[in-house]
Amino acid sequence: MLIDRNCPICDSAKKNKIDEINFILFENHPINKGYDLVQCNQCSFIFADVKVSQLELDNYYSLISKYEDKLISTGGGYNDHDRSRLIGVANYISKIFVDKNIRIADVGCAIGGLLEQLRNNGFNNIVGIDPSKSCVEITKNEKNIDCIHSSLFDLNDSFGKFDLIIISHVWEHILDLSNAINCLEKILSPNGFIYIECPNAMNYRNTIHAPLQEFNTEHINHFCENDFMNFFGIRNYSCIDIGNKIVKIASGEDYDALYGIFQKNQNSINYELKFDNNILISIEDYINKSRVWFFDILNRIESELTTEQSVAVYGVGQFAFKLLYEIVHRRPDLEIILFDNNTLNSGKKIANFNINKGDTLTNFLKTSQFKIIITSLIHQTSIKNNIIDLVLKNNLEQPEIIELK
Repeated sequence: MLIDRNCPICDSAKKNKIDEINFILFENHPINKGYDLVQCNQCSFIFADVKVSQLELDNYYSLISKYEDKLISTGGGYNDHDRSRLIGVANYISKIFVDKNIRIADVGCAIGGLLEQLRNNGFNNIVGIDPSKSCVEITKNEKNIDCIHSSLFDLNDSFGKFDLIIISHVWEHILDLSNAINCLEKILSPNGFIYIECPNAMNYRNTIHAPLQEFNTEHINHFCENDFMNFFGIRNYSCIDIGNKIVKIASGEDYDALYGIFQKNQNSINYELKFDNNILISIEDYINKSRVWFFDILNRIESELTTEQSVAVYGVGQFAFKLLYEIVHRRPDLEIILFDNNTLNSGKKIANFNINKGDTLTNFLKTSQFKIIITSLIHQTSIKNNIIDLVLKNNLEQPEIIELK
């Protein structure tokens, strides 16, 4: 039986509800009923109080993960912004670790982009580990880098020991962080180092890419600098370096990332938990700004669809999950036709609506007319241009496109 989630950092059961995050998701999605966003009363950590097991989350990442898709994923270095980000991480690690013979494991390596850049910096003893078979095959066959198919929770002594373990944009996804660090330590050398990188929750409010985008089905932990210090401090790690950096995402917008290097100590350092009084203020500001934008979008959609019997929603991602929840509850009579360019989503269902391949849009337009809502705010312009091109090539009447950003 699943119970409420304790704090992933300090295991306290005392927490306060900040907000309620609602979604409509794929059938059988492990977080299909949404969750409460909460803050730990003891260490101030903010996290999703999901009612789900680690096994269910592991299955999600191994079976229906998007990270093997080169066109939409990050971590492979297949677009300029992603490549620049990975080069920056590799250059930083090269400055800290001058010995290029150290053994490095990138746990949750996706399709091997960071490992590729580490190799370019002269590191020759590198291994990737990922729960997705497709990611492992791409890393091995296209990047020509050794990669092991394994969940983080299946790590054991047979993997050998590593001087540096990288967990880049992994920790925000993990339900059971205490078990996760114990598993990592099975392959960490004595006095070994961990490089960690996550979105910086303290700076969510600086650039809002889409309303409530940071509170999604995948990011269930929200770290600020104090959280890194608390998590590793109480587990007997010393902080070698910590900081914030700004990287660019696909839209060209800024994204704040928190990073740190921590070293495992063999002797106790007697760390005491610290409470951050600023993180809740920052998160509430982000939520308030998001809610204003979100309801502006909903009001616009409502005014556009007063007499519509059907509408097409193009882009089935994190914002669409939240938007569909509201649309379905406000207009239960509305027929919704879903389209997405991610082939991994084709054939799935959300609220009994089928998800169609993006390039099949013209087939539907040949038999009926409907307005189109583009819900992918980051890729809005490119999707709009693609729709216009498809319509022109098929000599169809141009549909009305509702842009939300």
